[in-house]
Amino acid sequence: MTAASGGGELRRNPVNGKLAIVAPSRAARPADAERDVATVSPCPFCAGNEALTPPEVDALRPDGGVADGPGWRVRVVPNKYPALEGRHEVIVHAPAHEAELEDLVDEALAGVLGMWQRRIAAQMDGGAAAVTLIGNLGVGSGASLEHPHEQLFATPVPPPLLLDEILEAERHRNRYGSCVLCAQQDAAGDRLVLGGDLVAWVPEASRFNGELWLAPAAHEADFRDADVGALAPALRRALVAVKTAIAGAPLNFWLHTAPADLRGPFHWHLELAPRTAAIAGFELGSDIALVTKDPAAAAADYRAALPPA
Repeated sequence: MTAASGGGELRRNPVNGKLAIVAPSRAARPADAERDVATVSPCPFCAGNEALTPPEVDALRPDGGVADGPGWRVRVVPNKYPALEGRHEVIVHAPAHEAELEDLVDEALAGVLGMWQRRIAAQMDGGAAAVTLIGNLGVGSGASLEHPHEQLFATPVPPPLLLDEILEAERHRNRYGSCVLCAQQDAAGDRLVLGGDLVAWVPEASRFNGELWLAPAAHEADFRDADVGALAPALRRALVAVKTAIAGAPLNFWLHTAPADLRGPFHWHLELAPRTAAIAGFELGSDIALVTKDPAAAAADYRAALPPA
């Protein structure tokens, strides 16, 4: 694989206000048209193949070692095919080729989450307006390499979906004097999957069949302040439950945390979106989701699939 030069350009459609990143260089990513996930040999994300990636920007090496060499537990490199130059990173959460996040012991997973915090902080300190961290899991999810990893996108403006959430949070606070996401947790009822310090629930108005949200019970705007030791086991259990229940369907997740210039209330959260049904013309043409699985039924399936705490 050779590095593509440059990143994309963020553009706005003046007719509908929608944003798009136009990045032709990403067409060269190593994706297989039919399988959607490429088997690349040797794998650039496996230990010992560090020279196949751009120079790392961060890493966890608990036993020491030199940059761009083996001995790492978590490794962060610039994306070779960036959506935005210098603002698009790959977080390889384990050197083992098939290690998913939920396969890690809680201590190791907490270390990965700590790296998420560190890279969000680095990008925010570097001038980003907002950071979105995502995971593409499984064939059909948009992943371009088999080795599990996450990606971080730092944008010069907050993404519209994040702005929508901030606006709704402001409206709810002005009307009810409380946090809208805290209220959603309290009202989850039979849509609740996990309780305690971290709460997981299926939204009543889900955008995807079996969509699951995970957030701290205590009001907290910035993911950088999260207790990763408490989050790790909750995230692991949530991922196991969803993956078990959806039986191999593609899964995407993303992290929404407060933007750099937060004006108003916000509550950070992770959204897990199973891709068990295609998005068709009505959804695309109306921006209204059409789901076929009752949220309470999805939550019941997840509770039945939860591993022990």
